[in-house]
Order: sequence, then structure tokens, then C-alpha cells
Amino acid sequence: MVEDLAGKKHPLHSATNAMQGEFLQKLIKQVDASTCLEIGLAYGISSLFICESLANQKSPRFISIDPFQTDWHDIGLLNLKRCGFDRFTEFHRDFSHAILPGLLAANVIIDFAYVDTSKVFDVVLLDACYLARLLRVGGVMVFDDCTSPGVGRVARYLARWPHLQLIARHGEFLIGKKKTLVSRVARLSPRRERIFRNDLLCTDQDLGVNANCLAFKKIGEDNRKWDWHADF
Repeated sequence: MVEDLAGKKHPLHSATNAMQGEFLQKLIKQVDASTCLEIGLAYGISSLFICESLANQKSPRFISIDPFQTDWHDIGLLNLKRCGFDRFTEFHRDFSHAILPGLLAANVIIDFAYVDTSKVFDVVLLDACYLARLLRVGGVMVFDDCTSPGVGRVARYLARWPHLQLIARHGEFLIGKKKTLVSRVARLSPRRERIFRNDLLCTDQDLGVNANCLAFKKIGEDNRKWDWHADF
């Protein structure tokens, strides 16, 4: 259960579990992050894991974006305050597409980002595009719910970007036997690229994106040419 400011209790749901929280903390420690950003606050469980890792930094900064915090009774914000993390939290009660461009224009540089919000393909892809620019080289961005079709498609695309590297994953799953068999048959076809979808010729397992939570490291600046393309 979680409790709002008035003392009313609400069932805890849609929260990051302890194992995934520790997965995030390990990544934050690896990149020695001092500025972290999260899209999607909800009850603030994942935020608490992130902020706990930030708390001992000399100048910690946590940027939180959630236009729907009111729907969560502002409990996410309250939980951050209860733990004393509000002292370095910068909260935006707005959509990410309205906030991220402003951060980029202000030359904000982040070390770590966690995306756990909309599952709509174009919304998540837009977040990824901005976050890849906000991240310093060596920084990491993590996407939750990659088993959702929209987020999964974004993950497949990001796995193709030359300036990103998939470095960690949590909640791995195996490709079904039926799809594995179809994939093997498709690869034997002499005209496979014209007949079969790319996700049959190159499965999630082939790309390494067969997990619920995926972490991508920025290994360089985006120097793709204007006509760069990769099927996903």
C-alpha cells in the first residue's frame, strides 16, 4: 500500500520491483551518475531507487517528468519528499515532448535516463531521440516494458544505431518455438528480404533485445549521414 498526503491508503501497483530497482542502481553506479532523468513518476518507486544512488553525490540532480502525477495522488512526489530526496529533485508536471527540447536548448547534460511511461511507439521514439542528445558520451538510457509492441519496436531500432550499444538487460525472455522455426525457414528463402518482415529475418533474440528492461550506452556522438537507414 501507499499513502497520500491526507493519510488515505492506495494499493501499490505498476511499480518497479526490487530486482529491477537494483538493476538500475548498478547501472547508475557504473557510470558514476550525478544527473539522472526519469520519464514517468507514478508512485515514485523507481525514483526512490534512482535517488538513493544519487544521494551521496556532491551535486546530485534528479529530473522527473510526469504530466499525470495528479492521477497518482501526487504520491510519487510525496515519497521523494518523505525520503529527503526533494532537495535535489526537479519536477516537471508536463509531457516529455514539451520538456526535453527545453533541456536540450539549455545545454543540460545527463548521465542516466530511465523511461517508464507511454507504450506508444512514436512517443517513446521521440523520447529516445532527445535523450540520446542529452546524454553525455558514456551515459546510459534504460527503457522499461520492452515486451510491449511499441516499446519493443523502438528497442529494435535503437539496437541498430551506431552511436548506441546495448550493454545490459533485465527480465530476459526466449523467442517462442513457432517464431524461431518460421525465422529459420525465412532465412533459407532466396528472396527473403522481399518476402519476410525484418523481425523474422533478425529476431529480438538475434539483436539481444529479448528482455523487459534494456540499457543502451551512448558510445559516441550521432554522426549518421543524412540518408542513413537500417531496417528494424
